[in-house]
Amino acid sequence: MTLLLSFWLMIFPSSRTAVVAGTISKNDTTASKVVSLAAPAKVNAAVKTTRPVVILPTRKPLLTPAEMIGGGLAITYGLFKSDDEVYETLRGIRMRSSVLSTVSPVISTMGLGTFSIGLFSGFYLYHFVTGDERSLQTANLGMETFLFSGIATQILKNTFGRERPSMRTKEGGRWNGPLSYFEHRDNGSKSIASYDAFPSGHTATIFAAAASIADSYNEKWVSYAAYGTATIVGISRIMESAHWPSDVFVGAIIGIGSTKIVENLPFNKHGAIVQLGVVNHSLGATLSLNF
Repeated sequence: MTLLLSFWLMIFPSSRTAVVAGTISKNDTTASKVVSLAAPAKVNAAVKTTRPVVILPTRKPLLTPAEMIGGGLAITYGLFKSDDEVYETLRGIRMRSSVLSTVSPVISTMGLGTFSIGLFSGFYLYHFVTGDERSLQTANLGMETFLFSGIATQILKNTFGRERPSMRTKEGGRWNGPLSYFEHRDNGSKSIASYDAFPSGHTATIFAAAASIADSYNEKWVSYAAYGTATIVGISRIMESAHWPSDVFVGAIIGIGSTKIVENLPFNKHGAIVQLGVVNHSLGATLSLNF
């Protein structure tokens, strides 16, 4: 299901937002709505501190938000019913392949937060060396989305308390609820990490990174590479007995959704400036709001 989600996003790039650098001419006749994520700031000719411009295509999307949410819930429910069967199939494939047994654990680490931080630090470095503005915007978007998706994922993990496949006591894993930590903290054989499977944090993180890059660089091959890599990471999390298929699917939704939310927050309506990452050529964060 995660693979299908990624494929849909790559085939229909016009239905997602695109982050681009620069300004829009008054005479531009392109049928697009322009939204700035930050109020214009006073800068000298050598320093640019404004957030990127987001172009929201006016073309009607294939699905309404309500239809997408309903479809996502339906797919998640279906995965709940087949979690154990799909997990056993993928786990069996991994165990029978010496190549996958070696490669899968390495691929899985790409979902770590340290990988995303290193990845977007590379975009920052490229900006400092070349002056490329798009790489700076990609890095800022990626870091903001990384933070947003991480907070959302941790809230849900601690709310549901689902057992991981490797520590399951029943098919599909037991759902222990928000008291998992207090119920199991004295059990020496199981740490709290054994009860936070839903949703997959690694998958949310890598899909947030993929969406940030794909939306910043609107070329099709970038989308294929970004979402394809994220899908492989999600599958590896199942093969490594860390997550159920439904954990991975919801993690992918959170990662992509977090990127879309960060891109489209209507800060300008309230005269707000929000930046995380490189601000005025220094690493940090700013938040200002005019009432």
